[in-house]
Amino acid sequence: MDPALVCKLFFVLSTTVLLGGVLVPSMRESIMNYGSRLSNTNPKTKDSKQKGVVTSLMDFVASLKVPHPWFTHFYVVSVASSIFWAFQITTRGFAFQYLASHSHDGYGGMSVNQAFLAWLFMAIQGIRRAYESFTLTKPSQSKMWVGLWILGIAYYIFMGVSVWIEGIGALNESRPLIEMLEFSRPSIKTLIASHLFVLGSAAQHICHKHLASLKKYTLPNHPFFRFLICPHYTSECLIYVAIAIVATPEGQIMNRTMLAGSGMRRNSGLKELRVAGL
Repeated sequence: MDPALVCKLFFVLSTTVLLGGVLVPSMRESIMNYGSRLSNTNPKTKDSKQKGVVTSLMDFVASLKVPHPWFTHFYVVSVASSIFWAFQITTRGFAFQYLASHSHDGYGGMSVNQAFLAWLFMAIQGIRRAYESFTLTKPSQSKMWVGLWILGIAYYIFMGVSVWIEGIGALNESRPLIEMLEFSRPSIKTLIASHLFVLGSAAQHICHKHLASLKKYTLPNHPFFRFLICPHYTSECLIYVAIAIVATPEGQIMNRTMLAGSGMRRNSGLKELRVAGL
């Protein structure tokens, strides 16, 4: 199966799971809530004897949680994925060749320049988020359902492929990649995407720094939060839209694989709003 199609299917299915978890009250209360919201959603044990087998099994599955520091794994995986695929692409490694052999790149894909910029943007995003996780995250007893943790890890693995997969035809040419890179005046799309990426990255960092400065879990008072409920998620969506723009294949309005991935991030933000009761 075409790797780009596999990535799209993963993002669509994951988005469906997230939406289901948000919209179904029982799933939202037992699985989707995490962090400080868990304190009010722990299942009551006094009725445990009256529960059926299915309910007990669901409670057990919902009880499988990972500690707050594991959130950092998402961005470690993201950076590792960027490094891995940079090596695979430049050396035409086995993993790259495997994807190339299954790719249906017959519709006019990305150029080498686009693939490089999309990869670079994703690498910068992963490095910055990893840095913020290590330097801004405070010690916490917060936990998250293990299924969401696995889904997050898988998301960044698929994103590491999605940023360049629609340019695999150009990347798989026999010439060295450095010879295929073109150093010329950037296009309008590249300029727009670059400005959006910088704007989104700066805004998200400001939001994360402000949230880390709060003495306790309370409503933030930074101006960004006065106009947007979750400006840090809005900024992240802007970042992924920027990558989708810079990675737009010829003849398309936007990179569809990246657009599917950014849609999953948008629904992650929706999950935050719903579990917060907003």
